[in-house]
Amino acid sequence: MRKAILVTGAGSGIGRASACRFASDGFDVILVGRRLAPLEETMRSLDGPGHHLSLALDVSDRLVFHDRLAEVMAEGKNRELIGVFANAGIGGGNSYALDEEEDRWGEIMMANVTGVYVTLQTALPYLKAAEQAITHAVVTSSVLARFGVPGQSAYVTSKTAVLGLVRSLAVEWGGDGILVNAICPGWVETAMAQESIQRMADGQGMSYEECHSQQCALLPTGRMSQPSEVANFVSWLMSPEQQGFTGQGLDLNNGSWMS
Repeated sequence: MRKAILVTGAGSGIGRASACRFASDGFDVILVGRRLAPLEETMRSLDGPGHHLSLALDVSDRLVFHDRLAEVMAEGKNRELIGVFANAGIGGGNSYALDEEEDRWGEIMMANVTGVYVTLQTALPYLKAAEQAITHAVVTSSVLARFGVPGQSAYVTSKTAVLGLVRSLAVEWGGDGILVNAICPGWVETAMAQESIQRMADGQGMSYEECHSQQCALLPTGRMSQPSEVANFVSWLMSPEQQGFTGQGLDLNNGSWMS
């Protein structure tokens, strides 16, 4: 029986790096993202491409997600799902407006909270059916779930909300041998982070390089994480060695927040 891991937001950044790590670990990887082209680019980076699959869909669309995952799992009768990495999400700021279309609150909450909820619930029957005694669900939260940031109320709220979801599902699913955890990364060198730094740079009238250095100087380690570092940690969270962490928000943030 081949073991598979589902990764959302697999078209770039942490999702792509994690998919590559899982493939190198010998897993089949089910790539999920909104756009097909980035998923195909990730697919070309994976070891053993003949065993991997990609699904271009919106993770918050529960009916489509349910049906598409059911199809690929039915096709791969010698494949069992032993892990899901609910990593898809969007960033950016928001400001309150009477016209909902001018306030990104709904858009961000749908992607970052509803999308995670739908992903985990869609994967649940397959995690429960796996022959492996312990299976795993990992969610991408953020260091911004630990403190507030002006102009980021929707994003901060969304990443805090998924920590509550993780705690609840860890209790609900523990009896089925499913461990549920969240990672809370700080700055990671991804396209999303680059866009955030560029906005900060523009707001302060400085160059991207100056703003990047400014942010690194605030970190005890003086550096930002690489996507591969986060992928390595997620790989360990889903490994057979990890049998005791559940319901946790785990901080990988170069010391930007210390509990």
